[in-house]
Amino acid sequence: MEPPYIVIIASGSEITAGRSLDTNSGWMANQLFELGWKVKKFITLPDDPDLILSELQTLKELTKSKPVLALMTGGLGPTEDDYTLETVLKLSGKKSYSVEKAKIRLQRIYESRGKQYSDILPTVMRQTHVPEDCKILDNNVGIAVGFVEPIGVDSYLVCMPGVPSEMKEMFTRRLTPELKRIYPRENLVQKTKWLWNIGESLYQKDFVEAHRDELFSGVEWGVTANRGYIKCIFQSTDLAKLEKIISELESQYPKIISDDVFTFVHEELVAKKLTIAVGESCTGGLLGKKLTDSPGSSSYFIGGFLTYSNEMKESLLGVPSDILNQFGAVSRETAEAMVRGISEKTKADYSISITGIAGPDGGTDTKPLGTVWIGIKSPDGSIETHSYIFPGNRESIRENASNTALFLLYQSLKQRKV
Repeated sequence: MEPPYIVIIASGSEITAGRSLDTNSGWMANQLFELGWKVKKFITLPDDPDLILSELQTLKELTKSKPVLALMTGGLGPTEDDYTLETVLKLSGKKSYSVEKAKIRLQRIYESRGKQYSDILPTVMRQTHVPEDCKILDNNVGIAVGFVEPIGVDSYLVCMPGVPSEMKEMFTRRLTPELKRIYPRENLVQKTKWLWNIGESLYQKDFVEAHRDELFSGVEWGVTANRGYIKCIFQSTDLAKLEKIISELESQYPKIISDDVFTFVHEELVAKKLTIAVGESCTGGLLGKKLTDSPGSSSYFIGGFLTYSNEMKESLLGVPSDILNQFGAVSRETAEAMVRGISEKTKADYSISITGIAGPDGGTDTKPLGTVWIGIKSPDGSIETHSYIFPGNRESIRENASNTALFLLYQSLKQRKV
């Protein structure tokens, strides 16, 4: 079977009217690229059932000449302008039925609000319906059920909720295994590396363009920007070419390169039975959240301190007042004192402190907006502090700081393995 012709459809008048941004399509395209498939087309449609049906009929006609995979988000909710199910039923000539598991989930939600099953409106119940004889994609985050509907030979229409958290969970846990089972992935081998605190354009200029003739013949490459790092993806049918690229990448960026930091940190802390505690100022608990996002994190995460004020830094972490008065809350000295206090209070193997200026106010000529100090204490008792000036708004600075703290932890854990 040849690889599918992939089309991503985002439906919703709020998108076509410019009131809401479509983040689902780009996310799915990136996930598909990393899995070894390439998206051929993006389509954005308003909540117009006739227009939606016309586009789906065009795709169904295309299945006569090639395998088609259409991924559609939106239009599965409880409101009158949610037309996806209605349109798919017209396309297929099928009837729908209510998925029992989703119905029970909806009933329990209503009961938790003190309501009865009879109180559920028909439009709300509609979210539990799917076409007959389709593949069901369970929704463990919300109510609306996703589904995979055949539209031709080796061709499928996948319908998922438009809510990003629901779509991402459904795509990752339910749809991806199905796609791997159904479609070949062009016999591609893939390598991925992360580079920290470097922009996409600089990476492209200094690495991709500088080595294009030497390394990139017959290689597909992509880059995804994230807060604090970029994800560099390389695909080819020639493994040796990819290994040469990775070797050159590691040689050129030895101090800022990593694998998947989030996965490595979790697995390494669990495997080595190491513990960690944190103290956060400008990130407000974001580092603690990231450390506990993975199931099983309770085996290593002891806890954290949110010490925004100088008084809390003194009383909870024992930061001396003379350090705060002389050097300020955002300083190497304070970050070091915080990490010492975390270690003394918790006895954790690793301790991490973050203190900085996330804005929008508080920046000065000597400590501009985005200035962040991160301290890390390792199991051998050594303490390192690192300073950064992160770009962007408050959200971006906080994300950069917490992600970079995990990168520093990654580096320390990697050094222990050597």
